[in-house]
Amino acid sequence: MTNRETGMRTITTREQLLINGRVHERIATHIVTGAHGYETLCTNGYNVRYNKAQQLVESCEKIAEGKLPVTCPVCFAIWQDVHRFTHVDFDTQSGKSDFIDTCHSEIITGNVSVTGKK
Repeated sequence: MTNRETGMRTITTREQLLINGRVHERIATHIVTGAHGYETLCTNGYNVRYNKAQQLVESCEKIAEGKLPVTCPVCFAIWQDVHRFTHVDFDTQSGKSDFIDTCHSEIITGNVSVTGKK
């Protein structure tokens, strides 16, 4: 049975980071979570980032899809934490976590808004 048949999706990337003026590189296979096929469980898998001086400090290239084993240690750690949940542990249909209009014109931190309850 292949990855495609099991529904398990992965992406293998070549990742480069500029750290203290030196490039560090790895090739890692990540668990894919997003509909686009590029969001990874660890959120590190497919990023490009520049610093304030517009110098490229993080680059990522996709080099394969659907490969096993997963080699990203962060994907593995997150998977270990979440794989025990089952469908009965979720409520995504009730609307309890929907965004509501608070009628505020700026974001206020440190307080839980009670306006606009459903």
